[in-house]
Amino acid sequence: MTHAEQKAPRRWSVGAGAAMAAIAMAIMPCAPVWAAQGAPYGMVRYDHPVFHNGKRVLWHGVPRGRAGRYDAESSPAKAAAPQGPAPQPSAASAAGAAAGAAAAAAVASSPPLKPFAILADPGDLVASRMAREFVEVLRDQGAQGRAIVGSTAPTGVAKVMRSDMADFAIVTLDSLGVSVKYQPDWPKRVVLVAPLAPETIEVVASKDVKSLADLAGKSVGFGDPDGTTGITAKLLLDRLGVTVKPVYEPLADALSSLAAGKRDAVVVLGGKEARALDGFGEDGRFHVVAIPWAASLEQAYTPARVAASDRPNLVPANTSVETVAEPMALVAIDAPAGSARADALGRVARAFFDNYESTLSAGRDEHWRDVNLAAGAAVANADWPRLAAAQGWIDEHKTSANASLDAFRASAKAARADGGPKADDSDRLYDSLTRWRSLMQ
Repeated sequence: MTHAEQKAPRRWSVGAGAAMAAIAMAIMPCAPVWAAQGAPYGMVRYDHPVFHNGKRVLWHGVPRGRAGRYDAESSPAKAAAPQGPAPQPSAASAAGAAAGAAAAAAVASSPPLKPFAILADPGDLVASRMAREFVEVLRDQGAQGRAIVGSTAPTGVAKVMRSDMADFAIVTLDSLGVSVKYQPDWPKRVVLVAPLAPETIEVVASKDVKSLADLAGKSVGFGDPDGTTGITAKLLLDRLGVTVKPVYEPLADALSSLAAGKRDAVVVLGGKEARALDGFGEDGRFHVVAIPWAASLEQAYTPARVAASDRPNLVPANTSVETVAEPMALVAIDAPAGSARADALGRVARAFFDNYESTLSAGRDEHWRDVNLAAGAAVANADWPRLAAAQGWIDEHKTSANASLDAFRASAKAARADGGPKADDSDRLYDSLTRWRSLMQ
């Protein structure tokens, strides 16, 4: 059973809205693995200043999967032990060795993977972390890559395309919908590689704000002026019929303004990694405002909840708050079908898919575990195609139809059609899933 078939495909669609302007691009170089003279065993030197508790840290452990390479580079060669005459291979083993040599020669003759850069929004810390891990996975396969941060709003991606600064990007699906409004050819140029797990949207406000409707006409922080949080916030509130006064500022500044009474609420996208939220609300004056599921949200979002364990200062103990999550996607930039660039980026995408399991290892971002590589992205304003090489990989790894899996998918679809899974659905969905999984053992 492949990872591509482990999960039911989700429906991905977005509506249209207004695009943000400007891009702030800061390059984040990839750290090479090297051993400086005098380095502690098993440690490598940071290639950029890193501080912990006010002190600079010079060394860090070898990244996962690279320890063997570090030892090979830093350890002296061992003398070969004397050996007797080599045994003569049988005809069958000789044929197998010849086939293996032919396969190795084919791999050696294939061109190296294209050096690449992947773009993520600096205000979305989850996307930024996933971009770095995308690079790490491919670096272990010999690819040269780097993660960069900058606007992934339509205008930001357009600027990147003109400057050829990035090859891939992690974007919100609603920003793709916005792009079609102004760039009708984008589905052919900014093509889907894989849908990514949705990121939770949180609206943080004082406890005087009982619902989103209470924010009408109020001042609300929308994140960085060139960030995707602003697009997501505007489209979400527009769909719910709530008009606010947006203020564009970094999350830390917005939370300070909220605490000082200068803002009425702050919208947060991908806040799982946002350290600015960790200690916010300790005085008990603020909470996460509920976003009840509505039919107007179905085409663009998925249901989600914020638990007290996630936000102990903002959600009452032993409870959770209903909200929504924004679907994300990994896309290839300026890669029209049949072009040499699409072929080159396709080889990178296939290498990532081949090694996708490494994203599930301990220490990686948990969002990788919720990705269904086989899912599509049906954007409301256009038929959004997938990179041909990525689609080819998925087709090659499809398994035969499974009646138990189909039954589980039907149960999940029925629960969602009824406004999202409820407590009464839990046992039914769990039993259906365990029956399917038992057949896969």
